[in-house]
Amino acid sequence: MRIWRIILLTLTHLSFFLSIQAQNISNEGIDFWSVFPTHDPAFYLELPKLANNTIYVSSKNNSEVTVTCGAWSQTKRIMANVVEPFLIPRVDAYIDLNDINTIKVQRGIHIKVKDGMPKVAVYSHIYAGRRSSASLILPTEALGQQYFSMNYTQNGNINDGAGRNYLAIVATEPNTKIIIHTREGDRSVSFTNAGEVYEYMPPDQRDLTGTIVEIDPLSPDNCNKRFAVFSGNTSVSIGRGDPDEDSRDPLYQQLYPPTSWGKSYAVVPFKDRKFLLRILAQEDNTQVDFNGGTFTLNKGQFYESPSLAMESLFIKANKKISVAQYSLSQIWSSATNLEMLSDPDMVMLNPIEFNIKVITLFSSTKERISERYINVSMKTSATSTFKIDGAVPENGIWSVIPSNPEYSGTQIRINNVSSTLTANDGFNAIAYGFGEKESYSYSAGTNLAADNYLLIHNQITNTDSKNACLGQKSNFKIVLPYKALNIKWHLEDHSPVDYTPEPQIIPTPDGPSYAYLYNRDFIFGELGKLKMQITAVRPNENNCLSAEIEYDFDFDVNPIPTPIISTDAEGLVDSLITFTDRSNSNLQDKPLNKWQWDFGDGQASTEQNPTHTYQKTGNFTVRFATGRDDGCMSDVITKMICIRAYIDYSKDIHPPNAFSPNDDQINDVWEINGIEDCPEATVEVFTRYGARVFFSKGYTVPFDGEYKGEALSVGTYYYIIDPNDGRKRVTGALTLLK
Repeated sequence: MRIWRIILLTLTHLSFFLSIQAQNISNEGIDFWSVFPTHDPAFYLELPKLANNTIYVSSKNNSEVTVTCGAWSQTKRIMANVVEPFLIPRVDAYIDLNDINTIKVQRGIHIKVKDGMPKVAVYSHIYAGRRSSASLILPTEALGQQYFSMNYTQNGNINDGAGRNYLAIVATEPNTKIIIHTREGDRSVSFTNAGEVYEYMPPDQRDLTGTIVEIDPLSPDNCNKRFAVFSGNTSVSIGRGDPDEDSRDPLYQQLYPPTSWGKSYAVVPFKDRKFLLRILAQEDNTQVDFNGGTFTLNKGQFYESPSLAMESLFIKANKKISVAQYSLSQIWSSATNLEMLSDPDMVMLNPIEFNIKVITLFSSTKERISERYINVSMKTSATSTFKIDGAVPENGIWSVIPSNPEYSGTQIRINNVSSTLTANDGFNAIAYGFGEKESYSYSAGTNLAADNYLLIHNQITNTDSKNACLGQKSNFKIVLPYKALNIKWHLEDHSPVDYTPEPQIIPTPDGPSYAYLYNRDFIFGELGKLKMQITAVRPNENNCLSAEIEYDFDFDVNPIPTPIISTDAEGLVDSLITFTDRSNSNLQDKPLNKWQWDFGDGQASTEQNPTHTYQKTGNFTVRFATGRDDGCMSDVITKMICIRAYIDYSKDIHPPNAFSPNDDQINDVWEINGIEDCPEATVEVFTRYGARVFFSKGYTVPFDGEYKGEALSVGTYYYIIDPNDGRKRVTGALTLLK
């Protein structure tokens, strides 16, 4: 434990692991809902004219998923880092124009992971001839109670099939009542069962951006309900010209609840193409710094970039905002002198606050997509750690963002349908594709926020994370949006325990949260997935009736890393010594990205492969530990390193072959030239019969011709001088004179 304390002295000054105030879930999950909204078919001869919807599922580990819509169901094994498609029957899922503004039963698309199997990531792609759009699908645990629609201004004549804005709402649990705040007034929708869908479409071509849809605050159990919302356009052209001459495409994105919005966004252009942005505010008096200027938005208001942008941008606000990036109709798209493939599309960007370090994504070629890219933004200092499928990308050049050089962006062309992105630091990424008047774009993956979540407090590292670590003492912590009246903890294979400790109050932009620590010092001796069920009694406050709420959490017991280092066993003072990490993560999808070195001389480093200079000679104990983002830190290993004085090999040891200890003050002692540079040298003098008459380690007191206080007789003696610094021993004859 003492060694751990030494390591943790440095950790306390670092964001070494996930903190309680950081993001707490990702876009990976075990339960998802999607929808197949209305689109306008293309008026071309190409087939298919009517769109299809494919759900793509990926996982970092082997898993199993069932996708259901109405009477249709399909189950597939999901192999690690491979994207598996599920083609959804159009007849079971599609929302026709005749189905709008009414509740449609069993139209929701449900994606469910088999109990006990690893989490997955889910994407939805809608495509047809000259039609394509895609979205990241959020896990149910990341859904919210309120959403702000994001669309685009409709153009063209509605009677000519120019399209309209829409909001598609999916009930994820029974007895859910929501309100859509429309221009004509509030529209109430009551869902009876999970999987019911309501697509709101106005009677005209109005822009729905900023329209709010939320749980009815007066409905029963309103404080616990969550639902999913998708928004976009059935088709639209985007540019600065005649819409009748521009290419069109549907817009389709799942909306993030405001809890997963942020205050800082990095924007990277589509490769060689112009783009537009919309910035939407959650609250009044939201000040936004953008492109060298500042503007203010009120709740539900949005700002659209006045010109077609071509360079990377950085957006910063004092309150949460939502940002959408739009690709343009083909005629307006090119940022070069060459014609570029393109079509309108919309992608919801993820804030820097919710970046991610590893994700497996899909990149579809449907329908007639011929160019596929990934845009990535991250801290400039960490760009060298970004990899695709374990290798540094061969194409794609990192460029700093002019308005914030701390961040850089890149555009990478890809060819694989499935790609795994990793980095030692967080990044944001979107995937997109272009064809002849076709396009799609979607968030590659993100971290998200939830108002209730489970953390595991590692007693060894004194950190909170989402997983337990094998063999390391841990406690549980639940974070709730209310102060619970009572809490019952039920760990799998253990008896339930009533225990309601005093909470830690955590300030958040959405109000205080309360963290409760279940302090029982659990030690998990086997790898695998476990369940924790927590039953909390919510108080009667904030228009929420008192109720007993049950939360079910899955968590993994992960192996700890295996620390391995290499360095020379010896080194020289004032010289650079290289220390190399050769450790094993022991988890394929979670690379090592935390390192702690203690060099034994009061200095430390958090680099993976540091160099260090020792200022003095001696033996030093180097201590090392390594960790992952899941909160697991390795044991501490040690290695001894011997630091010697610098050796100038141009200086040799030159002992004289005679001296005369007769007290005449001339050559009374045996002065050895060059021995002063060898503090560890040993000097021995022998008689011709092999009896040792002098020994010294270090030669601070020279040989004076005496042995045990008596003068030695005149004659020939023999010496051995060992510098003990890598140089050869010096031997020879020594004549003692009087």
